[in-house]
Amino acid sequence: MPTPAKRTENMTKHLTNAEKEARGEAATSVQPVRDVIRLKPPGIMKKNPAAGRYWKAVLKRMDGIDILDDLDSDALGVYCVMLSRHEALTAMRTELAGEDVGEMSGKDLIDYISAVNALESKQQALERNLLAFAEKLGLTPSGRARLAARRAENDSENDPNSDLFG
Repeated sequence: MPTPAKRTENMTKHLTNAEKEARGEAATSVQPVRDVIRLKPPGIMKKNPAAGRYWKAVLKRMDGIDILDDLDSDALGVYCVMLSRHEALTAMRTELAGEDVGEMSGKDLIDYISAVNALESKQQALERNLLAFAEKLGLTPSGRARLAARRAENDSENDPNSDLFG
């Protein structure tokens, strides 16, 4: 039997109204309204034009979202380099998929299958790393929700009266 649906007001565990409001305010702080912060591409991206394209695309999509600051430029740079590697691996897999397997036999076929499997495993590992970086950088919905909850928690810790009421 499936788990019954919960009402949204019951989904925040046992938070007080003030904690719910703080979480809501923190969630809105992750939304647009950001001062001009200029992220500079790190050195790891200097000789990688594909990573530079991804850098610009990510910053354009995140325009107005108050998540990243100058301290995140290295992590975002690594993320963009990983995206460019993923693009290169995808191109290599597409090239390998275009080869005529019907004419191969013996060692050539084994080498071909081995190369395809190696590329697939590298690409899967890279995709796991990409998702982990995206989560940490707040580029996923769950990452943004986690950051909003953390901000709300920090805001409630700064409240001098937060310990007075259960």
